[in-house]
Amino acid sequence: MFLHGLGARPSSWDHQLGALPAGYTGFAPPIAGIEGAARRPFTIDGAVRALVADLDARGVDRAHVCGLSLGAMAATQLALSHPDRVASLVLSGSQVRPNPALMAVQRAVVRTLPGSVAAGMGLTKADWLAVLRVLADVDTVPRLGGIAVPTLVLCGSRDVANLPAARRLAAGVPGAELRIVRGVGHPWNEQHPELFAATIGDFYRRVAEDEQPSR
Repeated sequence: MFLHGLGARPSSWDHQLGALPAGYTGFAPPIAGIEGAARRPFTIDGAVRALVADLDARGVDRAHVCGLSLGAMAATQLALSHPDRVASLVLSGSQVRPNPALMAVQRAVVRTLPGSVAAGMGLTKADWLAVLRVLADVDTVPRLGGIAVPTLVLCGSRDVANLPAARRLAAGVPGAELRIVRGVGHPWNEQHPELFAATIGDFYRRVAEDEQPSR
């Protein structure tokens, strides 16, 4: 299950969906409150409920979940709220307790955007600001120790704003692997799709090997 970031769409994962290792099939649902004609106000809990409903509709008991940015935050919450539905996590450019100053800067940037630019990324300026206010209140740090699935934490070396959160996330999840990817920024699943696909493909192959029964 691939979860897109704010301002992106499920199609942002098209390359990765087509490059999964043998034995894996993927899908990229819209995140409730961000995508879809019948959008409701965004909440993390609402997004997670919709993801669980999507898994149910597909007949998927447990999924390997990969998310970027907001999608990674939703993936983390899914693993915390419904651990039985998550087989592994890949979390790229995520936040666990957003820095208030960083969030203030993001809101200021959105306020200066022309309305047409914001709409071109799927949301009105008011929608963007509402989502950012929700994300500013997220704090998963105290519960990260409860995640008990293989976890790969990724962050581009140029994604400076999210590097501290990546380190904190990897330190908080037991056994998590942290990889700082040189030369890439935040939405590197789209800017460097082959590299992103190769990075997660290696992780998924190792997860599959670990799942093989010992002889």
